[in-house]
Amino acid sequence: MRFIDTLNGIRENVVLLMIGDFPVFIDPDDNITIKGTVCIGTEGLLELQTRKNVNSELVGKQDLKTKKY
Repeated sequence: MRFIDTLNGIRENVVLLMIGDFPVFIDPDDNITIKGTVCIGTEGLLELQTRKNVNSELVGKQDLKTKKY
């Protein structure tokens, strides 16, 4: 579990996944919902939200814009 970014990315909080103080929901298609906003769960966005050491080859400009919500 050392490779998962729980400080700036998604972390588990007993029953919910959280980013900051906000619950995060991931649907079966890997789309991410936070603060009522649905973000398309691209490989790059999921990489940004879950990894401490991000593989920058997977991350596009739109993924970086989306991560800002």
